[in-house]
Amino acid sequence: MDRIKEKIDHLRREIERYNYFYYIRNESLVSDYEYDQILKKLNKLEEEHPQYKEETSPTERVGYSVKDTKFQKVVHKKPMLSLNNTYNIGEVQAFMERVEKAVPGRTLDYVLELKLDGLSISIQYEHGVLTRGVTRGDGEIGEDVTENILQIDSIPKYLKKDMTLEVRGEIILPLSNFDKLNKEREAKGEELFANPRNAASGTLRQLDSSIVKERGLDAHFYFIVDGEVLGIKKHSDSIKILEELGLKTTGVTEIISNIETMDERIKYWETHRENLDYETDGMVIKLNEMNLWEEVGYTSKSPRWAIAFKYPPKQVTTNLLGITWQVGRTGKVTPVAELEEVEVSGSRVKRASLHNYDEIVRKDIRVGDRVFIEKAAEIIPQVVMAVKEARKGTEQKISAPEFCPECGKKLMKEEGLVDLKCPNHHNCPAQVQGKIEYFVSRDAMNITGLGGKVIEKLLDLDFIKDASDIYDLWECKDELEKLEKMGKKSVENLLNSIETSKEREYSKTLYALGIPYVGKVMAATLSKSSGSIDILSAMTAEELENIEGVGGKVAQAVCEYFRNERNKGFVEKLRAHGIKFTYEKEEKIENSEKLLTGKTFLVTGTLAKHKRSEIQEMIETNGGQNLSGVSKKLNYLIVGEDAGSKLEKAKKLGTVKILTEDEFLAMIK
Repeated sequence: MDRIKEKIDHLRREIERYNYFYYIRNESLVSDYEYDQILKKLNKLEEEHPQYKEETSPTERVGYSVKDTKFQKVVHKKPMLSLNNTYNIGEVQAFMERVEKAVPGRTLDYVLELKLDGLSISIQYEHGVLTRGVTRGDGEIGEDVTENILQIDSIPKYLKKDMTLEVRGEIILPLSNFDKLNKEREAKGEELFANPRNAASGTLRQLDSSIVKERGLDAHFYFIVDGEVLGIKKHSDSIKILEELGLKTTGVTEIISNIETMDERIKYWETHRENLDYETDGMVIKLNEMNLWEEVGYTSKSPRWAIAFKYPPKQVTTNLLGITWQVGRTGKVTPVAELEEVEVSGSRVKRASLHNYDEIVRKDIRVGDRVFIEKAAEIIPQVVMAVKEARKGTEQKISAPEFCPECGKKLMKEEGLVDLKCPNHHNCPAQVQGKIEYFVSRDAMNITGLGGKVIEKLLDLDFIKDASDIYDLWECKDELEKLEKMGKKSVENLLNSIETSKEREYSKTLYALGIPYVGKVMAATLSKSSGSIDILSAMTAEELENIEGVGGKVAQAVCEYFRNERNKGFVEKLRAHGIKFTYEKEEKIENSEKLLTGKTFLVTGTLAKHKRSEIQEMIETNGGQNLSGVSKKLNYLIVGEDAGSKLEKAKKLGTVKILTEDEFLAMIK
């Protein structure tokens, strides 16, 4: 039994340490998900061994102690509790069943709201005038941050009605402001914030209130303290009253009565929350009938009439085991973090991007570190930061490679750029293979049956030296059939796919060449504007820049590509094999009767239902035009998850209509 007590004490100390860094120093030593799991482990042990349960345990307390605060301490008139949370829809159903059991014979509704990932705040108004703003603290005592609250534009100093009341909400830092803040800190050589929540907390607890003003905090409100005393009967009505008073809410208050609809709407918001300009980590479910709250009851730290459903984590921590330097088709040498396997956003992850060596130095990431990784829109997750407080002294600094890990050539770094590059473009095995994989990809020549391993085998056997040699593979059909995992049928399908690829339109073959900065949309623009590759290759940079949507970088890259004799020879070899390099008008695009004729579009971010290329095809099929960047000539920006700078630029222009994926699909129905 002593071992159980030791385990409980260890978990308590661990959680207290995490709380100190999270609440006092505004730093995360573990992800929210990992923290929740540790807390649940402690709670389970305490329930199984009640003799070791203590009132001072983290399972019995909310938030953090304010004994060392720089601000004046304030006792809350009514405790600021936290919510029980779950990652399982089955536990949401069990919660609803418990509530219904506590008040039998009633027809109940529940309110579904967004769970904001920020800092809890309580604000008091007297006769409609803001008099005090207090952080949650330990739930009983918080910090008086009134001076800082007054610097937040979205919090009204005066209500629209002469009322005395206390409201509670969440202080957040919008994602657009978070990105801007981190860019400014990076330029100054300062430590970056790991996430918007830490940035919001650190900002609100600044002694200099002018910093709060500069950083652009925001607030959303979700609760009126003792609303029943004011005659409010339903929580959904209290949200309307908040809005009538001039207080900002998320605008999401869905009234739901059954678990099936609850599950459906939780899944809906898992995707659609990514279009918001602030972080949400889940949904909050509350019993709507406020007069039943007391009957359903409370625990020492949470109401029994509410629960939070949290989505799979975007950020987790794991151990950095080593670094692999990876060479891409353009020669760019990228550091990839080799990790102790961990689950993030629903998938198992062993590798993560570190972008470039400068990023490693700036973030001071070392082999052996405990690191935060996140998986947002990227297929390969990225390393966010190292947990420096967890270092043991055995971690090793990472050095930049001097020579290409694939071909041994000395690496170079172009002036003004951060990436290390291998200059051996035509003979470096990794670059050669990367170019071929790009050439045969779905959006390029769409040749099926040529995966990375098959291409590697063909290169090793000297069957091919570059992508043009693919069209001669029929000559070694018998040898191909003898290869492991190939066989007669596979080879036949591959050769048929190669032959079919000769019918790909000019824009696809132009894209397949892999010219820097020439993506799918730009390839379509250049193919249509030039009419043929002969005309395109003869155009000057100035002539190229006169084409709508073509900038200086693209013009320079195209000119440089066709100045290279080896590239010109490659194109001629493809032409000899019957590859199309002339533009043919298609009725589906040219038809002036199409729905989107005369309208311009740009697709950005990760979409939920379709790939970007599919949406771009729909635009062209309906007569619209795809642009490659945001400008005054852009009519519509279709945004998905992590839309980024393009969305911000479009908003600043004020002339671009922002569409979600669903809104665009409705437009072309």
